[in-house]
Amino acid sequence: MIENHLQSLLRLNKLQKSKLYVVGGTLRDLILGRQCSDIDFAVSGASSLAKQYAYSTKSALVPLDTTPGRETFRVVIKKNVYFDFSELQGNTIESDLKQRDFSINALAVSLPNFIKGTKKYIDPHNGKDDIKNKVIRVLPGSIFLKDPLRMLRAFRFMSVLEFQIESNTLKKIKNLSPEINRVSPERIWNELNLLLNTKKSSPSIQAMDDSGLLKSIFPEFYKNEKAPSCLRIMDHMENLITNPKQIGAKPLTEIKKALLKEPQLIRLGSILYPLAKKPSTKQISSNRKPNRKTNPGKILAELRASNAEIDFIEAMISCSHSVTSSKLNFADNHSSRSKLYQFVHQNEQGLVPGLYLHLANRIDLPTQKEWQTDPKAMAARNILDFFFKTYLPAKKKKPLLNGNDIQDIFKIKPSPTFATILYKVEEARVLGIINTRSQAIIFAKEIVRKTQKEKN
Repeated sequence: MIENHLQSLLRLNKLQKSKLYVVGGTLRDLILGRQCSDIDFAVSGASSLAKQYAYSTKSALVPLDTTPGRETFRVVIKKNVYFDFSELQGNTIESDLKQRDFSINALAVSLPNFIKGTKKYIDPHNGKDDIKNKVIRVLPGSIFLKDPLRMLRAFRFMSVLEFQIESNTLKKIKNLSPEINRVSPERIWNELNLLLNTKKSSPSIQAMDDSGLLKSIFPEFYKNEKAPSCLRIMDHMENLITNPKQIGAKPLTEIKKALLKEPQLIRLGSILYPLAKKPSTKQISSNRKPNRKTNPGKILAELRASNAEIDFIEAMISCSHSVTSSKLNFADNHSSRSKLYQFVHQNEQGLVPGLYLHLANRIDLPTQKEWQTDPKAMAARNILDFFFKTYLPAKKKKPLLNGNDIQDIFKIKPSPTFATILYKVEEARVLGIINTRSQAIIFAKEIVRKTQKEKN
């Protein structure tokens, strides 16, 4: 299919009489044998060619950059397959390539030769050798000053490709790291998400710390010497995400799904965890509203994270703090199933990552054999067992009583008492204390009676 699209693009481009090149990451990934879902092109008159090609193939056209002289347009061939057309920088492909970021991205080949499958690329900066040697090398000149985000991108490539950043490039980053603050928070947030969404990102985060770039992005880590614990917990958390079965919790499939749903947010939450102030010890309540005014919440808001992303990380951190304050004394005690329900209900949104974060917060991780007898792991296993086998299945069923029932039967208007009745009835249903609507009504009547007696 791609071959046909490339041939039709070649025919269309001949009418423009501009040389069309395949460039950058497409060739890098081809050399590495990585699956490539998009093809990058450089050409004079990129916007015109992209529009004509989208029209001729009835494909969607997405403008990525409309800055005059730097136009980039995406043509969506099919789901997750794109052609990106960028305006050629300068009069030749060589002048274009020298304005790119790293040698591994500064390769090109004409479209006709690309279709023929040539391995002879235009490679003025020896990018092919650097790809072979797994080295990230910044191009000569003021590449980082022109766009300081490229410093962060170096660590993203380090994480994605499992390459190493060469020493002179690291020196430049160390000298220029404060320049990252000239970059918009939205671009930094996007790049961080890409970095933290890789299989193994902790070595890149550690390298960012060594270079000073992490301090420029997150100066809060370095107040009161928090950085070492931030990095240690993140490394441990990544270890647990990569191999969640080591603690022996089940059902493993569901736990993996929860941990892999937003891995970049879980990693970032583990980094931010030491910055969160521990809440005062309180009795576990039946509800919790998101708090975006914590230290992590403020940092995330400054990076322009969405409210949903902030709430997810806050829920994860809050769950871990709840574990610490409660010490999970109820987790293996059948007489405390009410407290177990309350804990799970309160921390439902961040329960799985929160429990794993609690287990990651230690000096050294146990071996897989040691996890089996670790008291914290045993408690976490019991909570997860209850959550997946009892709590969630019960929650999928229709409630025995709803708000309208409470108003009709007991003539109670929405109030704290109203909410308490609904909560207690639902708790009793999930725990198997009541199973039918008639039992729920009797149970609710007793709550009303006790409430009225306390008021009197």
